[in-house]
Amino acid sequence: MRRAVVAWVVVVVLALGAGTGAVVALNATAFGAAGFVRVYLEAISRGDAAGALSLPGVTADTRLRDDFLTDDALAGPTALREITVATGPGGTEIVTVAWTRGATDAVSSFTVERIGSRFGLFPEWAFAVSPIATLQLTVDHDPRFDLNGLAATAAEPAAFAVLVPGVYRLDHHSRYLEAAAVDAVVDRPGSEIGATIDVQPADGFLEQISSQVDDALDACVTQEVLFPTGCPMGHAIADRVASTPAWSIVEYPEPTVEPGGEPGTWVVDAPFTARLVVDVQSLFDGSVTTFDEDLPVAAQYLVTIGADDATLSVRLVG
Repeated sequence: MRRAVVAWVVVVVLALGAGTGAVVALNATAFGAAGFVRVYLEAISRGDAAGALSLPGVTADTRLRDDFLTDDALAGPTALREITVATGPGGTEIVTVAWTRGATDAVSSFTVERIGSRFGLFPEWAFAVSPIATLQLTVDHDPRFDLNGLAATAAEPAAFAVLVPGVYRLDHHSRYLEAAAVDAVVDRPGSEIGATIDVQPADGFLEQISSQVDDALDACVTQEVLFPTGCPMGHAIADRVASTPAWSIVEYPEPTVEPGGEPGTWVVDAPFTARLVVDVQSLFDGSVTTFDEDLPVAAQYLVTIGADDATLSVRLVG
């Protein structure tokens, strides 16, 4: 903002030297409503959140989260195509700006009002409607997300204050999870924009879960009992067990995953086929036969991603 102030002082000095005609011209341009809005837009465009927030009338509802009223979160216009001014209600001025950022073309209107004079010659302006909008954000299945590359969290649906105008890209990329990017185009002061980020498992998630489940099943088959401890398989024998039970995995699971009941948890269904071989002695006539069958097993695991974003906790739940 120091550069803008210096520039204004230079303009004032030149205007005073040039006379009344120059003052009138400056009131219609640099010191007019459009000039005031342009100062704000230039601050947004260069990523100067503090500069934009310091201008008169730029205020945010204290009930909104202010995480994104920062330099790193800004994604303002890269080009201003047209600025027009019209008379608004109650002596206000409506400054309409056509702007571009990337592939987005949009138009924003700002309501400003005169609040005094500068140096006794030039009008001072303020936003009559604060150029801040509300971003109502829901992050499904994991609280973490990025806005324009800035990391944040929202365990519950949350309302964020964002500066207008801008294009706010919302997404999620972590070791095991991802979400398709959502672009929230914020172009109207005082508006409310809703956005939802749908976080889903990335390819590496299922690969890691499959590996851990397979390792757990391999450990299960080393237990020479009918019901291996902490394992999903087991089989009751009505007659007398006449040999050591031997388990093996005939077909390993191909897990599928769904969001769990709590954010950050995932339910994995991992059905598989196990084989049990054991000699059985009849309680009726004492004859011995071999039980040798493939047994379908429905297994379900609850998975939690560790705080280090690298550890997966896999717990058998059914």
